[in-house]
Amino acid sequence: MTAVLALSLGSAPGASAESPSLPGHPLSLVTRPDLLPPAITVGKSAPGTAPGYVFLAPKTGDVLQGPGTLQSGPMIVDDRGEPVWFLPRGIGALNYVTAFQQQTYREDPVLTWWEGAPLPTGVGVGYWIVMDQSYREIARIKAGSGYAGADLHDMQITPDNTALVLIAQPKLHNGGGVPRMVMDNIIQEVDIASGKVLHEWSGLDHVGIDESYLSSIPLLPYDYLHINSMSVDTDGNLLLSGRNTHTVYKVDRHSGKVIWRLGGKKSDFTMADGASFAWQHDVSREADGTLSVFDNAAAGSIETGGGGQSEKVSRAVFLSVDTDAKTARLDRAYTSPDGLLSTSQGSMQLLLNGNVLVGWGSHGSYTEYADSGEVLMNASFKDPVVNSYRALRFPWHGRPTDRPAVAGRSGSSGMTVHASWNGATEVDSWRILAGESPQGLSTVKEVRKDGFETSAPVPDRSPYVAVQALDSAGQVIGTSKAARVR
Repeated sequence: MTAVLALSLGSAPGASAESPSLPGHPLSLVTRPDLLPPAITVGKSAPGTAPGYVFLAPKTGDVLQGPGTLQSGPMIVDDRGEPVWFLPRGIGALNYVTAFQQQTYREDPVLTWWEGAPLPTGVGVGYWIVMDQSYREIARIKAGSGYAGADLHDMQITPDNTALVLIAQPKLHNGGGVPRMVMDNIIQEVDIASGKVLHEWSGLDHVGIDESYLSSIPLLPYDYLHINSMSVDTDGNLLLSGRNTHTVYKVDRHSGKVIWRLGGKKSDFTMADGASFAWQHDVSREADGTLSVFDNAAAGSIETGGGGQSEKVSRAVFLSVDTDAKTARLDRAYTSPDGLLSTSQGSMQLLLNGNVLVGWGSHGSYTEYADSGEVLMNASFKDPVVNSYRALRFPWHGRPTDRPAVAGRSGSSGMTVHASWNGATEVDSWRILAGESPQGLSTVKEVRKDGFETSAPVPDRSPYVAVQALDSAGQVIGTSKAARVR
């Protein structure tokens, strides 16, 4: 079962928690020693990346072997891999965060993510957090109808301010006259404000177990379908990705009827050369009409009885799907510059400027491409046991309600002042204040912001320091408390 979890979620045990300077961690943050975001190595960063930040949800550790050391949680980083915002929500595998992204709720940009407990079957039991631009929780979305919790793979907020919530529920199924425990995938449309369930769809009611490519795993419910993404198509109906059936399902949002199947054993479409996919993630309709699919092309050997690999590398593919002629052809594809084959997780995103961002799931890497296929950015977590279910890019304006953090450290030639403000995206520079008392501070220096934590030498030692955060117009947007220099 340990191996199944590692294959499904891409997790692995971490290292000792004795020092924040172990591999996988950045240098200890002087101003925020409570934060231990994993370090990111950016192998290539070229001009032309899309505006905005990269959204990740780093995790590590193994439920059955004990927790890892890294804090798991939603994390926003810039193109240098520097944290912009990080919120620890758990340690190792005891509490995961997945599917972190920006969405729109009541016409405002919000942050959303799943958190809860992962299970050995590669699903989870938890809930979804909705947070505003000041990093305040404004909603918590849960499964309705008495189910224990929402699954970790996906939640989508609709323009109607409802949420599509996925549930993985073991059920005793009597298919073929032989009862067996099967994992049912349930999709609920939930009114976010009231929690009322408006619609409910059951995979067992519409998708046969015989469609699956998954091998049975002793003692675990048969996760024959494993829906891992949901999205609303242009006509208002749903597109569902069935990982273990290698199928994209178009489903009537209200009746629940399967309108068509793309791929798999019962495909309604003829798949042209290069258009087939397997063990896929993250399916959606793009603005240009194509269907985007992260084609894992592989799964773990325990999940598949040793025959889970169909290609040498995973791909991010765009498919042209003709619903009248019932044909699907490959429009374009992107593969990793490192030749990665992702046995679990993964994402792809068509960005507003035409670039494509691909998260390589179990490998903890992400790559941004120009439309031509040129690699503009290639990055990965420094520690190979750390990964993120998805990697997505969004513009974001964070306005935290707390104050900037400051720390002063004495040295042989004066002192060094460190400044940070977790989640603030409008800081352009820092004004350093110093003095003999907290009430007697004056400006001694201004420096440009440099990453999450800016460090600046000051030639004269003072007992107390503080900082002011300045925006690009030089206006003060935040002031720290005074701190005693150590």
